[in-house]
Amino acid sequence: MQLSEIQKFCKDLLLRVKYPRVGTIIGLQEELGKLAEVVMDLEIYGKPFDKSKLEKKCAEVFFSFVDLCNSYDVELDKISKNRIEEMKKKINKWEKEHGEILRDRRGKFD
Repeated sequence: MQLSEIQKFCKDLLLRVKYPRVGTIIGLQEELGKLAEVVMDLEIYGKPFDKSKLEKKCAEVFFSFVDLCNSYDVELDKISKNRIEEMKKKINKWEKEHGEILRDRRGKFD
């Protein structure tokens, strides 16, 4: 499914219970907080990794993000392609500036 198809599906699904636009950003923040809690439980408190719980929270964040984009008529296909092109231009610089330190940190934290 393309991002545009996901956006249309979500938009159609929520037609009868559409939040005010400000509610979409608040909802996204709420879902991000729940996702952060799952990651904190794993990384900070040493609880066992529950992939299904992480996947569920990621899906909720994604859905809330799509709802926010729909509320402001942001086309995810378009902005994703634009961002990828920007990243392609910057990746070599990022690797040169940050690659070694990030490899080191992954070794310590992952």
